[in-house]
Amino acid sequence: MHVRPKKNLGVSAAVGSLLAGTALLFPTASASAATAPTFDIVPLRTGFGPVTLSGTAEPNATVNLYEYAYVWGYNYSQSRLAQERANNYTTGGYVTTTANSSGRWTISRDLDSGHVFMVGTADGYSQIRKAALRVKADLNVTASNGTVNFSVNADPSQPGLPVAIQRYSTSGGWSTIASGATVQVGNAATYTGSVGSQPSGTSYYRAFLQGDDTNWADQSNYIVANYSENQPAGNGAGNGTPPGNPLPTPVYDTGTVTPPPATSSPTPRPSASSTSPTPRPSSSSPSSSPTPKPTTPKPTTPAPSGPAAGSVQFTRIQYNAPGVDRKTNTSINGEYFRLTNKTKKSINLKSWTVKDAAGNLYRFTTNYTLAAGKSVVVRTGKGTNTTATRYWGKKYHVWNNSGDTAYLRTDKNKQIDTCKWTKPGKGYTTC
Repeated sequence: MHVRPKKNLGVSAAVGSLLAGTALLFPTASASAATAPTFDIVPLRTGFGPVTLSGTAEPNATVNLYEYAYVWGYNYSQSRLAQERANNYTTGGYVTTTANSSGRWTISRDLDSGHVFMVGTADGYSQIRKAALRVKADLNVTASNGTVNFSVNADPSQPGLPVAIQRYSTSGGWSTIASGATVQVGNAATYTGSVGSQPSGTSYYRAFLQGDDTNWADQSNYIVANYSENQPAGNGAGNGTPPGNPLPTPVYDTGTVTPPPATSSPTPRPSASSTSPTPRPSSSSPSSSPTPKPTTPKPTTPAPSGPAAGSVQFTRIQYNAPGVDRKTNTSINGEYFRLTNKTKKSINLKSWTVKDAAGNLYRFTTNYTLAAGKSVVVRTGKGTNTTATRYWGKKYHVWNNSGDTAYLRTDKNKQIDTCKWTKPGKGYTTC
């Protein structure tokens, strides 16, 4: 829910720079010099799911991924982004990979909004890439006696996306009959309504999740616009069959970052004690060694803000509802997860999210204060929220009995806790 390079290598202008795929400007050192990694432009995907990140690095080098949600990190510098190691939500720890013998690396990463990415190795950092995400619009529409009823779901579930409902006719093409914005309803972002005084017969309708310039659904989250599929509704003679919808032009940056002014100090490589990559020592001879890098202070790591990891934890997930799974609200509500505040202070969970491995997402949409030591249960089905029990509003079971992973994140997309199971077991886990 949802691609924006140049890296300052911190070497004096007297030495020149090393770019991906080019030779070192000092041939006598080329046999031993190493290059900083590169990061390819990130493919544009539609809806929540994995995207393949790729680039180059020294053969067999360890590659570390750094990321931040675009809404929080779109203006990050390399030194700031280097403090945002990407968490591995499946196994714990951080996301790393190893470049192959040809110097290529790949990483698969889920996108639920636009993101900012970078990789680092012992030889430095890549350029910064900004990754957009095209929204997927699902339209349901019915028509009867001149009234059209419609419902649009946005994927990723992003509230506030501008929506236009359009009707097609052979004589006039597409015309907008209603407009508004998605709102959060449980775990979904939807836009619903009805319009009267519509033509008789069968017409085709579509939804366009748009933005002010018609190419963006949400610039702050780097979400690109899209059409739904064309849907017929009504009875009787048809009013024309439209052609397929084109993809709106994806107006998104290809990732180039403006380098700092020549008078500014180069971005320092972090020391071995930091979470960023350690520089590889040069093995070039003294006669060919470059001019020493200027001495610059190591960036100060900002103090962590907001609740710490583990402050709120999954203390039970009932992933297998008691009895035979049926599509009844009672059975669906037999699934639930429980969160417990492990600190001595109250924590407001507003805009915090819980997501499974398939991308089903629950969000605390309003202020919800979880007192110190207290728990809240979120049941999968429908019901009336109380202080201790919330309801997801789903019409189907969410958690997989054979294995799944739950992720808890704050409103700033910081991971607080995960819970994973790999077999049916007892039907529940206490994480």
